[in-house]
Amino acid sequence: MPFGILDPKLPEHQRVPGTVHLYEAIHGVDQFPSANLKRDGNIILVPQPSDSPNDPLNWSIRKKDFVLFIICLEAIMASTVSPILASSTIVLVLYFSKGFQPIALLTGWHLVGAACASVFVTTIFVKYGKRFPYIFASALLVGSSAWAAVATSYKSLLWARVLQGVALAPFEVAVNASVGDMYFVHQRGVRLALVSLSIFGTTFLTPIITGNVTNSLGWHWMFWLVLIFSSVTLILVFFFVPEHVYNRDKRLDTDVVGDDLAPQAPSDSIVSSDLADEDNEKIPSTGQQEKKETYFHSLRLFSGSKTSRPLWKIFLRPFALLLHPAIIWGCLTQGTMIAWTAMIGVVLAAVFMGPPLWYNEVKVGYMYTGAVVGAVIGFVVAGVLSDFSAKWLSRRNNNIYEPEFRILLVIPQMICGCIGIWGFGFISSDMYKYSQYLPPFFFGLETCGMILGAVASASYITDAYRDIQIEAFVSMLLFKNLFSFALTDKAYPWLLASGIKRCFTIIGAVQLAVSFLTLAFWIVGKWNRYLMHRYNILHILHLE
Repeated sequence: MPFGILDPKLPEHQRVPGTVHLYEAIHGVDQFPSANLKRDGNIILVPQPSDSPNDPLNWSIRKKDFVLFIICLEAIMASTVSPILASSTIVLVLYFSKGFQPIALLTGWHLVGAACASVFVTTIFVKYGKRFPYIFASALLVGSSAWAAVATSYKSLLWARVLQGVALAPFEVAVNASVGDMYFVHQRGVRLALVSLSIFGTTFLTPIITGNVTNSLGWHWMFWLVLIFSSVTLILVFFFVPEHVYNRDKRLDTDVVGDDLAPQAPSDSIVSSDLADEDNEKIPSTGQQEKKETYFHSLRLFSGSKTSRPLWKIFLRPFALLLHPAIIWGCLTQGTMIAWTAMIGVVLAAVFMGPPLWYNEVKVGYMYTGAVVGAVIGFVVAGVLSDFSAKWLSRRNNNIYEPEFRILLVIPQMICGCIGIWGFGFISSDMYKYSQYLPPFFFGLETCGMILGAVASASYITDAYRDIQIEAFVSMLLFKNLFSFALTDKAYPWLLASGIKRCFTIIGAVQLAVSFLTLAFWIVGKWNRYLMHRYNILHILHLE
């Protein structure tokens, strides 16, 4: 029972999927055999790379980081369009002669578009890899931004926003999974933090920029700028993001298999009591038969099927995973905090543009400065703590890594998030009395907690359930976007009926309860991994 984590009683040398031997022992006896496993110094590589030069795990760290950097750039552009109207609400109300709620639904239906599209793009990701969906989504972002830039009616802009949501879906779903494809367990923490900052954190820069753009050039120019910059990132994605889903021998996926560790024999074979015949016959690697892929060959859109699973099964798997306890925890931990930021955006648009402040779109945009600072702080804290805590706890756990070590980030998430929510609601309810600089401060605390929660949930799912990570992230996206849509749809009536202070008091209490769920999950998370491996929901529903 390491650090209070309940440990299933398993036969000797068997383990729960996700539990891995991370360090080579210097003193004492290891729990699992680790002879002949590939290493980076004294850190055992998880998963084990094949011998193929085309295996993304074998790419240089510079190439991996460059590819991830470009994907994150495109993810920033795709995510930018979600809050792009936040500081221009009044302008659009007057332009289209609509109320606050219809204008808010321009963002709400955008999120619905992303949620619906996520289920379809998942089938492509799982079946054919990630390169084509990334390129298609990048091109669609360019096209939908052009549509929005020339839209003159509410309905036209609404449909353009829906398509922008479709373009966003692949990046919200798969960028975390791309980290799992290219990096080893001990390298993922800071990269997952970068992904969360790219998808969620940098979006708070958008209202600051677009407020000034709308005031100076008009609201159409917000979309013209997205069109210009997303055209550049489309080119970068096409030429510098190769396919990075690789079908290596499943026995090398030591973070997924539920039996003995799979030792890697010297360069050309894999040897283990559970991986070879009784006479210990070596199983040859396929890597020696592969030639290094040329650059021009890597530009092809498709590189063959990645699974024999039928498309209809892949389509249904994210819905089935909504019954998975770990996925439910991930939905709540990530989705609620992100939805609360949408609620804060509603308050900024409705309250701060009215008495006593009468802010215009520029000043409302500047109210997001605290959120940007909070997101960056969250990124730094998550990037430092995620890998450090995992390695530190593994050292003190007989060199054994448990994915539950990642969810310690929920502690600072709870502190920052709840204080931010309650403080923002309390101050914003009486702006006659309090300083105008306090709401951005508390907004920053909330977004700091949001980033920490996003990293905690993404890193846990990636490390504990890497074999279903794409479908898991789709399930989380469905919850997050549909929950955010519901809040967007009902936010104004709720604020008018209950008041800002009461609404945010309730929201903070909900977030506190969600955070306390993590304590229970810390204790039973490993047991849940064991039960979900033994009683696989997807297998029971014939979706394997």
